[in-house]
Amino acid sequence: QLIQSIYPHRPDGRCSSAGSISYCHWEIESFVRSAQESEPGPADGPPNLLYVPSAVRPQVLNWVHTSCFSCHPGSNRTLSLLKRHFWWPSVEADIRAYVVACTICARNKTSHRSPSGLLLPLPVPSSPWSHVALDFVTSLPQSEGNDTILTIVDRFSKSAHFVALLKLPSASETADLLVLHVFRPHGIPEDIVSDRGPQFISRVWKEFCSALGASVSLSSGFHPQSNDQTERTNQDLEAALRCVTAQNPSTWAKQLLWVEYAHNSLTSSATGLSPFEASLGYQPPLFPSQEKDLAVPSVQDNLCRCRKVWEDSREAFLQTTERNKKVADRHRVAAPLYQPGQRVWLSSSNIPLRTETRKLSPWFLGPFEIESIINPSAVRLKLPRSMRVHPTFHVSQLKPVITSPLCPPVDPPPPPRTIDDHPAYTVRRLLDVRKRGRGFQYALFWTLRW
Repeated sequence: QLIQSIYPHRPDGRCSSAGSISYCHWEIESFVRSAQESEPGPADGPPNLLYVPSAVRPQVLNWVHTSCFSCHPGSNRTLSLLKRHFWWPSVEADIRAYVVACTICARNKTSHRSPSGLLLPLPVPSSPWSHVALDFVTSLPQSEGNDTILTIVDRFSKSAHFVALLKLPSASETADLLVLHVFRPHGIPEDIVSDRGPQFISRVWKEFCSALGASVSLSSGFHPQSNDQTERTNQDLEAALRCVTAQNPSTWAKQLLWVEYAHNSLTSSATGLSPFEASLGYQPPLFPSQEKDLAVPSVQDNLCRCRKVWEDSREAFLQTTERNKKVADRHRVAAPLYQPGQRVWLSSSNIPLRTETRKLSPWFLGPFEIESIINPSAVRLKLPRSMRVHPTFHVSQLKPVITSPLCPPVDPPPPPRTIDDHPAYTVRRLLDVRKRGRGFQYALFWTLRW
């Protein structure tokens, strides 16, 4: 509250023609001066600045940082504003601790730091088709009744199978496709990597993989880099289909087998070999005349050649993985060491919000408690049922809750009740009603419970 000392003044608070405004007094200043009676300031303090006793520093920090004329600035601006009139020995450290712990700032300000969480590559396989990755390419133009492609990638050789589908399959249908296109020609894999689509998190899929003895690796929420093999293969697939179907995109189903052959024939930058060479041990000839004069090798020589190709491929893959990790980590920072029970903020960038526009929506939601640590790059949160998202997230989507005794936390309002997937509130009183067109509009007074 601004109190103006006006002399001479009139009862209505306006200056007379002979009056003048001397200076302004803030209510917080009187509050600080009252506290100085029990804790006077040191004699060698800076001149023209008001010493703030320790008992009222949280109130002064709150006033400077959250008042309407400051609007939650950063540490440097808050410090500059406070030092115009107040001071105490630890003012800089206290301001930084307060701003970092401000709940409103943490919820509504975006982070300008590099993404947290160093790259954690998946284990490098030792043989072809022992570790596979799955994904879907959807929303394609109709071609022979198909609008979806199942992408199956061998993480060792980079071989791929592209399967045209009428629609997104169910978990049992996906299992049948895996039997047909992977188990039948290549055997049972040791590990299957996928995103968290409904096909891959269902009980049917988990029991299917468990019966085969294959482990399931699911990517963390809203972090497609966890399944980067299929993500990159999907990009190459879509680019190739655009090129070969530029004149008539509805013919992509006919061209899909040629795109698959081209993908498996071209040299991979990761291994220096084509997927055919890395998986089969040789490059299938495109024309029969290429192999007309070659002698048929013995079985033992062929096995030795395959093993040599696999060893060279794995060594090249390891070098590429290490090189990619170094490049990726240049733009990342190590994630904090999270612990179960710790509270964190969750980025709202990928969370569906019940708002008309996201323009002024908060950047972070929460805070939420960590339920368990999946690995150094992924954690599982305790989320309310109303959010309806999978609770496993990459650490780049989180930031820790920082507390300070100078800044008491502000709890967010509880989530609304939901009826038929819509938020429900209690009406206390009907204020007004008016007719608009064929319907009515109501002015309501809601009941909010905290």
